[in-house]
Amino acid sequence: MRRLLLYGILCGILLALSACTDDKVYKIGVSQCSQDDWRMKMNDEINREIMFHEDAVVEIRSADDSNEKQIEDIKYFVDNDFDIIIVSPNEAAALTPIIKDVYEKGIPVVIFDRNINGDTYTARIGVDNEGLGRSAAHYAQHLLGNKATAIEIFGLKGSTPAEGRHEGFVKEFEGKGGKLVASVPGNWNKEDAMPAVDSLLRSHPEINLIYAHNDRMAIGASEVA
Repeated sequence: MRRLLLYGILCGILLALSACTDDKVYKIGVSQCSQDDWRMKMNDEINREIMFHEDAVVEIRSADDSNEKQIEDIKYFVDNDFDIIIVSPNEAAALTPIIKDVYEKGIPVVIFDRNINGDTYTARIGVDNEGLGRSAAHYAQHLLGNKATAIEIFGLKGSTPAEGRHEGFVKEFEGKGGKLVASVPGNWNKEDAMPAVDSLLRSHPEINLIYAHNDRMAIGASEVA
């Protein structure tokens, strides 16, 4: 999924630049919502790819999970005349207004991975997060049957991947007879997930499944269990 998403981003960049016929060097701003192994690998591959294109430069900024910092990063790209801005929004509600404002100024905006509320962007590259949730539920019930009981370690509240992975899982899991007894945010981090899982396992010793929204939280949950 990571590699497909990266290639989609790079294709979006190149398509945006393909119509250019003069000698201008185009400035591409990438606003990452967070900084982790996956995103650092993505950044490395973006930087490596841009080396093959003399007519473009890229600057990548990380918001470190802060809506306020990401808004400032996007404003920085606008104020410094970047030609295209690529954004993975930290939280949809908080980032929608600034992205809408940039788009309405006529600056191309590509949304990737996470989404905003509405469609005020030039293009979006993402995955079916509800489908991922349904697949997780289907696999859980294949292992445990239709009477499984689960706790959920949620991603970041307000982020569209977490909302989609939750909704898809609940619809499929509870629709087939499973029971989700509790859901707590782990904010995509192992460090946040571990105490949450520890508390939930003490409160709900009857559960036989932990559903985590990403690998790092799942690893933390496994270690606690």
